[in-house]
Amino acid sequence: MTIKKTFIILTSHFPPSKGGGIQEWAYGIAKNLALKNYIVKVFSRRKDNQLLIHQNEKFSVFRMKGRNWHQFHFIYSLYYLLKILFNNPSCTIIATTWLLSKPYVYLKKIFPKSKMIIVCHGLEVTSLKKKKIKSFQNIVKISNLVICVSNFTKNAVFNLCHNLKNKNHIKFIPNGIDPKKFSSKKMNGSILNEYNIDSKSIVITTLSRLIRRKGHDLVIKSIKRLIKTYPKIHYVIAGHYKPGNENNYKEELIRLINELDLNKNVSFIDYVPEKKIVNLYTESDIFIMVSKLLPSGDSEGFGITFLEANVCGCPVIGSRSGGIVDAIEHEVSGLLVEENDLDSICNAINRILIDKSLRENLIFNGKKRVLENYTWSKITNKIINELNRNEKF
Repeated sequence: MTIKKTFIILTSHFPPSKGGGIQEWAYGIAKNLALKNYIVKVFSRRKDNQLLIHQNEKFSVFRMKGRNWHQFHFIYSLYYLLKILFNNPSCTIIATTWLLSKPYVYLKKIFPKSKMIIVCHGLEVTSLKKKKIKSFQNIVKISNLVICVSNFTKNAVFNLCHNLKNKNHIKFIPNGIDPKKFSSKKMNGSILNEYNIDSKSIVITTLSRLIRRKGHDLVIKSIKRLIKTYPKIHYVIAGHYKPGNENNYKEELIRLINELDLNKNVSFIDYVPEKKIVNLYTESDIFIMVSKLLPSGDSEGFGITFLEANVCGCPVIGSRSGGIVDAIEHEVSGLLVEENDLDSICNAINRILIDKSLRENLIFNGKKRVLENYTWSKITNKIINELNRNEKF
């Protein structure tokens, strides 16, 4: 009788929490590992998770409790890792951020049959403070697989771990999506009508957390340039915003909109429910996210939303920043623009709006590329193949 392998996923975010790419990664991999008949247990530290929504899934979900994780991160991680390994000494642990795996450096000696996979997304690597680099190097060294969601992140890991003799287990494996989530019929009614946006508008949309690196300000300035040619152009800024976040970033954008007299051409939509995301993409003429690398090291690790827009038939524009160059294949699945370059952004928007052939090709090839290479099922297969290929397994 073959014993099923057990995967334990440690994550800081898991649906329905609002955690962006990390929660999407954790859920996509958990679901598809379980569908491939592995035993999967998810441990999530977010206290606001309504985890009962997963009670009918093929994987199990548990909440890691604890007050003030930021201050006592190592202690809580040590407690749960010890508890997990005691009950599953031969399991493979997947930590969706490397800090959750930090105590494993010591526990590996006690549980030698266990294995560790860490996932590197972007910010947690590119903005790593000097005093934490040694800890990061130590966990990379003993991990069985280091998944980097973009070549940009992989290069960042290589730079931080340049002294390691063996880096063959550091691999680029991109993010993915669940195509079934975006193949369902749209909800009745228009999400744009809910926000009093004229149905005849040319709609340019950014769906992301409302944080500075996403480049909303650049798109707003581009709208000002384009409005003479396209009077009905409308920019929809959609996504969750935490009041007071990043020195009141939303208020800063509102001031910019007022200064440029664009109140009638820009709308904010808060967190978009999952059932309405398809509507938002399909009702948009262009999806755009022109992220930028900030002095703090804050960067775009990949950009799952580009893949989501692609599979919904919405042309995409992204900047040549961070891992976006892996999410978008230039002139095939979308257009790439230079970072912080208004001329480049305006030109890309204009091209898609006036060139019908280009638009149709981007829509067709974008969807085809995602379905062939970027589903969570295919990404999960890549992870399993790398585990089997790695000599440590």
